[in-house]
Amino acid sequence: MTARDGGAPFGNHSQDGYIVSPGPGSSPSFQQYVAAARTGALEALLSLDSANDDADDLDELAYKLLNVAADFGHSEAEDLIDDLLCGSSLVYDDDRFVQGNAHFELGLAYLMGADGLPADLDKGRAHLEKSHACQWPWHVQQGEMLLDEARAILSAPQLRVFDEVYRPR
Repeated sequence: MTARDGGAPFGNHSQDGYIVSPGPGSSPSFQQYVAAARTGALEALLSLDSANDDADDLDELAYKLLNVAADFGHSEAEDLIDDLLCGSSLVYDDDRFVQGNAHFELGLAYLMGADGLPADLDKGRAHLEKSHACQWPWHVQQGEMLLDEARAILSAPQLRVFDEVYRPR
């Protein structure tokens, strides 16, 4: 899951079988990539260093960052998202697991104002709706537990938005 800015860095990009934000301890940090995405520096996003990372992880990271760029009005990012979905490992994301996970994490990050993103309940809701449309996290073993964990870290206003999309059972 995503972490509040300044939180403990994640050890790698994968945790319990789903992708997480690299965290502030990575180099360059996820927050630096988010800053590039927000300003529209798309070439920085497309030059992710694959020396130490799995290409599939980088494809999801690029997908997340291009969505951030699109959120901040950089329309060319949407074309690049389409290219990424058709010409990378994401072409095999038939069940939309990777896309759902990316939107779930972006939704939480926007709700909390984490990972270099501003708190924005509307953008958070939009990404959570995209995640829900991908049937995420029901593809994940113990998906309900992930929803409960997310609920536990949200404030009351954030939780209201979250529960509008992921209604408690």
